[in-house]
Amino acid sequence: MTEPASCSACARIAAIADGRNPEFVTTLAESHVTLADEQAYPGYCILLLKEHEEHLDRLPLERQARLWEDVTRVAAALRREMSPVRLNYACLGNFVTHVHWHVIPRYADDPEPQHPIWVRPLAERRAALSDGDRRRLADRIRRAIAR
Repeated sequence: MTEPASCSACARIAAIADGRNPEFVTTLAESHVTLADEQAYPGYCILLLKEHEEHLDRLPLERQARLWEDVTRVAAALRREMSPVRLNYACLGNFVTHVHWHVIPRYADDPEPQHPIWVRPLAERRAALSDGDRRRLADRIRRAIAR
């Protein structure tokens, strides 16, 4: 599928290719791993399918399986490195149509532990990290994934 000019995921991937994406963590078999903006959940990552596709079921089954392997590899690294109580997974596509997966660590101090993170206002979810803190977190997760 041809990428639409307005796809925010494709724009993030282009920034990765140009070395301009400070949220970039690593590239795996089928995806680019980035930190999410919402770091009120430390370690929250988004995996972007390497090229634009809007429907997971349109990918060959082998690619779907490799993408899921990417997701579980990131999840295992987050569990080891960040010690969350739970991990949540989501592949939605309602707002950003490009196939992507959310891997969201949930912690004991979570203000809404029984609900998806999206019930909290965006302003509460977006924890401001300094550039250095964001870089250190991305490096920490990158090393954990590589193990």
